[in-house]
Amino acid sequence: MNYEAVEFWFSAGQWAFNLILAACLWVSRKQAATVQRLDRVEGRLGKRVDDVEKDMVQVKTELRHLPSQQSMEKLSRDITAVTKEMAETKGQMRVIGHTALLINDFLIQESRKEEARKREERRRQAEEACGVAPEE
Repeated sequence: MNYEAVEFWFSAGQWAFNLILAACLWVSRKQAATVQRLDRVEGRLGKRVDDVEKDMVQVKTELRHLPSQQSMEKLSRDITAVTKEMAETKGQMRVIGHTALLINDFLIQESRKEEARKREERRRQAEEACGVAPEE
């Protein structure tokens, strides 16, 4: 038996085994790294999904409390009615304001007339007290 041939084949087998083992280790480590990365991504995505679900629950709750279409239409009609009433009230207030101005002008004129009468009366009394004949 040729020991050199056996040693060669044993050595070649050892090299082939080491290469296959190295390739298997490289693939398994790469796969382990990928699994770790996927686990981290799953964790982050799970948290984000939980956050989105919480937000959806909150939005659904808020949507339940929003007024319906009929309520909004009724509110719109009520606002329109109030706007018309306010326009009418504004017109009435304008008339009342004008009337108040006229009353104020009348009262000022009457006050002036009254002051003029009082002055005339005091003048007459002063003339009578002095003995001057009143002018007419």
